[in-house]
Formats: sequence, structure tokens, C-alpha cells
Amino acid sequence: MRQNRDSSLYSLWMRMVLCLFALSGTSTVLVAQQNPDKPVPSTDSQDVKPTALVLPSYSQNIAILGTDQRYMDLGTLQTRRRTFFMYGIAVSESYVRDFAENSGGQDNSKFLWSPHVAIINASNHSSFSFQYAPAIVHSTSGPSSRQVFHAGTITFGLPIAPNWVLQLNSSNSYGTDSSRLLSPLAFDVNKGVPVVDPSSAVFQFNRGKVFTTANNVGLTWQRSASQAMSFSAGESYFSSLDGGPGSTSTSAQVSFSAAVSPRTSFSVGGNYNHQAFSLGTCDGYGFSFGISHQLGRNISLSVAGGPEFETARCKGANGNYEVSMSYTLSRRSRMGLTAGRSYMTNYLANTKWSDTAAVSVGRQLSESFEINLDSGYARSVRTQTGLGTYIGYFVGANLSWKLSRTIALGTGYRRFEQISGGPNQGQNMAMITLGWSPLPTRIVK
Repeated sequence: MRQNRDSSLYSLWMRMVLCLFALSGTSTVLVAQQNPDKPVPSTDSQDVKPTALVLPSYSQNIAILGTDQRYMDLGTLQTRRRTFFMYGIAVSESYVRDFAENSGGQDNSKFLWSPHVAIINASNHSSFSFQYAPAIVHSTSGPSSRQVFHAGTITFGLPIAPNWVLQLNSSNSYGTDSSRLLSPLAFDVNKGVPVVDPSSAVFQFNRGKVFTTANNVGLTWQRSASQAMSFSAGESYFSSLDGGPGSTSTSAQVSFSAAVSPRTSFSVGGNYNHQAFSLGTCDGYGFSFGISHQLGRNISLSVAGGPEFETARCKGANGNYEVSMSYTLSRRSRMGLTAGRSYMTNYLANTKWSDTAAVSVGRQLSESFEINLDSGYARSVRTQTGLGTYIGYFVGANLSWKLSRTIALGTGYRRFEQISGGPNQGQNMAMITLGWSPLPTRIVK
């Protein structure tokens, strides 16, 4: 039986490899995908300019779901409106070892399919994107099983009046939590440098199916070339669908920012948040003061913080803070860092607030080889004092070998571990991946 299974798996891999190479030879592409570690992407397309455009205040970088830190830079598009279709698929074989305190480890292997599709529409005034990226996991050792993790996003940005810009964003995920950890990690882009999402550090065994959603609306008023005021509101929700607790958070923020020099700006703002747990509710409000500074051509630093005031049930957090840094060390190397305190619901239910941090480092070793190192940390204070404060972290490394313009072979390692707030437990994972990602195809002029 084992020999037949191995033979069948080997045949499946061979068929996938042949199909991917065949598809890459027949695909038609019109726009080059930029390389995350290069501040100005190189391209041989007539639809891309080497210089960035002046766009509204919403983000110019759209992270591509289901990929390892690949994104589209809207600043490379021409002024007239363009619509692009992006798609791809990766197949992976992984070795997973789960371990827990006072018990032996469990070894297993899993086969992972990671397709992704995206439609991105952009001009120099507005943008729209729709993305969907499921991760399908098949067990290749032990009892046969299949798990799926669905992830999708919708973003929209549009001027609605002179000096006013509206932004909408919705992110949703549903599926087994174990398949979430095997799928490509979510990330954000800060001034052209991708940084892995620190919420990825939240790790727990046997949570079954989970559902998360985060929805945000923002409105920006550009008072002058150097002054702007922003209003935003958001809601996030987490639920464990196999009988666990759920949490809901809503928030509102207002801030005013002003540039005092070409490289430096200051901001001041206020916030309000409301949290609903299975055991009650919390309300809080606070203020923050921040500064953003461009340290030379390659380093951007932003720091903000202030006091936070909460109802008696949730007392304990004395402040809020947020730190981000992007550093393009060279045309081949980059580093990004983010840290902060969040009062919004994440992948852990009944959380009053979470302190998170993450750092990502990338290096283009040659035209064909690239290495990425990622690490994240999460510390969550929960309403149930008997559970204690949750502390978890992850580290990861990935080496990618570009076989052609659209096909890459990669190998990676991840370690997740919970070290507080319950029994110590964790997971080691080694993975080899073959990915096919055609360059963006223009579908509407």
C-alpha cells in the first residue's frame, strides 16, 4: 500500500511539473511583475513607466494573496486606466512535526495546492482590486484527509470630491486553522518593502474551522499640499466554528498630519474602540502623537504613541504605540519592521489587546536565486485571567530558484511555537514548492 501511494504521488508530481512548463510556454503577458527588493522595478513592457506617479493617499502597493511577498506597484502604471488579470498556482510537499509539552511529537506529510486569482484596476486617480486564494491540503501519510483555507480581499479607492478620497477594504478568511499555517503567510507592504503579518505568529492546536473578517472605511481630506485630515472606521470578527468562543471589535479614528519639511511630518489623532467578548464588553479611547521621517534615500521610519483609557473590566493597557521601518539596503537587499499594539480582534478570541512585532529581510543572491527571512511575535492579554497571557512566535526562511520568467522552485522552513497562555506547543515544517505565476495580463485598456 505504501509503495502504491508513493508511486501515485510521484506520478502526480511529474504530471504537475510537465503541465506547469507547458502552460508557461503558451501564456501571453503584457506587464512585468515587479521584484519586491528593487525600489524601481525593471520591465520590458510598454504599459509600465520606470518612474512613479503622483497618486492619492491610499496605498500604491497591492499585496498578491497566495504568494510569498509578491505585490503590484500601482505607481508603475501609466496614467490612463488599466485593468489586469493575475493568476497562478503552487504545489508543495511538506514534512510537518507537531510537538506539545509533556508529550511526544507527531510526524506527518502533507500535499498543498495554492492557486490564486486577482483582478486589479488602476489609474492615476483610483484603484480597485479583487483577490481570492484558497489553500487545499491533502494528507499523504496516515489517514487520508483534506482541509481547505479560503482567503479573499476587496479594496477600493476613489476621489469623491475635490481634495476628498474614499477608501474601502474588506478581508475575509474561512477554513481549518492548520491549513492557514501551511498556506503562504499574509503580509503588508510599507513603502515598497513587504513585511509578514505578525498575526501569523498566533498558533494553537486543534482549533478546527475558523472564520475571520476585517472591514474598514476611510475618508481623507487633503487640506493643502502639506496638510491632511483622515477619518476611518473598522470592524473585525473572529469565530471558532467548531464550538469555540468568538470576538468582535469596532473602532473609529481621526488624525491630522502636516509636513514640516520634505522629509519630516507630524501627526496627532484620537481613537475609540468597542470590544464584545463571550464574557462581556469593553470600551476604550485614546490619543496618539507621531512623527515620520525619511532618513536618507533608503530608510523610512514612522513612530506614534499615546495614552489609552479603558473601562474597569479591561484596565491594564496604559497606552498605544505603532512603529514601522523600511530599509532598502541596496537594489538587491531590503528589510522591513513593524510593531504595535492592537485593540482589534485577531486570530485569538477574547483578546483585550495584542502587542505584535514582525521583521522581514530579503536578498537577491543572483538573477535566479533569492532568499527571504521572516520572524513574528504576538503577546495577547485575554479577558479570561485563568488562561494567562498568550505569547507565541514564528520564524521562517525561504530560498527561491527562478527556473524561468514564470516558474520558480522553492524550499522553506517554518517554526511556530506557543510559549505562554496554555500548554507549550509548536510545529516545525519543511516544504518544497513548485510555483507558476504568469505576469499580469492586461484585459481592458
